[in-house]
Amino acid sequence: MIEEKIFEAIFISFYVSTSATLLSLLFSLPIGGIIAINNFPSKKTLLAIINSLTAIPPVCAGLICYLIVSRAGPLGWMEILYTPIAMIIAQFIIITPIMISLISSNIQEEYYSYKEELISYGASSSDIIKLLLVNKYKLYFTISIIGFGRAISEYGAAVIVGGSIDHLTRNITTTIGQETSKGNIFLALKLGIILIIISFIISFMSQLSNKK
Repeated sequence: MIEEKIFEAIFISFYVSTSATLLSLLFSLPIGGIIAINNFPSKKTLLAIINSLTAIPPVCAGLICYLIVSRAGPLGWMEILYTPIAMIIAQFIIITPIMISLISSNIQEEYYSYKEELISYGASSSDIIKLLLVNKYKLYFTISIIGFGRAISEYGAAVIVGGSIDHLTRNITTTIGQETSKGNIFLALKLGIILIIISFIISFMSQLSNKK
């Protein structure tokens, strides 16, 4: 029974966090690239807002997601509140500003370093950004790891929009909270150790990929 709970919590955590990370990466790459290579009057303001959103508390992201997917919200008709899909949306809200910020700053740095030389060879702005997107895949892998680490360790948003429903939305962090409140410290400690190991592996992979 304990092993089943642990397996389910790990599976739900990885399913939700991996889905949120992939969706965020697909969204952040073009948005970050567009922001990086274009100069417009409100660019600094937009970047300041995005950078500020990187510190959004998970519980607030959960509240925003709740307002979107609840019955009275714009996506209420989908009836996805208290499902893994709602948790994915909440984690998407949490990690997307982080990924856009990191992607745009790195592309911008590289873009202006190679812009004049590449344009002299006849490359367009779209050609340059495509080149950067392809050649910087290791960087985007690192950014994805950072986003995944942020997503899998959050608690507040998962509780608000997931509801910590057994066999459905109870991930590692919500199971730790649930079992601790019930006095089942042994199970909570097991999952806590697993989460620490996952966090260590994520940090190690991030450091390793940065050195390559």
